Amino acid sequence: MEKFKELYNLSKEVLREEQDRFNRIDEKASRYFPVLTLLAGASGFFGKWMIDNLIPPGNVLGWFLVATGALLFFSIFISWSLIFSVFRMHQVEKIPLNSEMVEFFDDNKLLDIYYALSRGNKTALEKNRKITDRKSRMLYLGYKAIIVSGFLLLVFLSLFLVHTWNSKPGTIKKAERSLIMSAKENEHPTSQNIEKPSAEKPNPNVVPPTYDVVTEGYDPSKIEKRGNDKKK
Repeated sequence: MEKFKELYNLSKEVLREEQDRFNRIDEKASRYFPVLTLLAGASGFFGKWMIDNLIPPGNVLGWFLVATGALLFFSIFISWSLIFSVFRMHQVEKIPLNSEMVEFFDDNKLLDIYYALSRGNKTALEKNRKITDRKSRMLYLGYKAIIVSGFLLLVFLSLFLVHTWNSKPGTIKKAERSLIMSAKENEHPTSQNIEKPSAEKPNPNVVPPTYDVVTEGYDPSKIEKRGNDKKK
């Protein structure tokens, strides 16, 4: 009698432990929701930025950003799906307490009750363990998907910073910058390059020297004179 009682107590304890394991998996899955919410918010922000500024991509870096962003969205979607699958409704077996159980106790000896319930707990344990193992596998895959999503987010942030840095005016080459600065100085000369007007005034009574009179046009005398010079 005592050994069957111990067997029943053992089976009941193991069945309860399996139920606790079932509940712990749900608790762990619920702790991943803040991380998933953060990842989803960040991906939504950068997704809007890509649509507004990067579609269609104009260079190789742009294509890398779009590809990484697409992988990030897909990974977050998979993470949400796996974590939500953990909370899916499952039918688990527990020891009943109804009229059928009362009749079972009335119609059977205590020894048979211990043994029959031990076997019932064993069958329920096998079914419940399959469900809990499936939940545990979904939780593990969801955790891996979250890790991949976090890694993709870091890669996307790195590419985003490079793209932002390359888009700044301060990244112009020094030679181009110097040319631009020199052109601006020519267009807008500084006060050092501008000659200050003199305070002295010229004397209007000064007479200039006599200017030479030069013929600009057809002058026969000059042509004849030039021909005589050539004959000499």
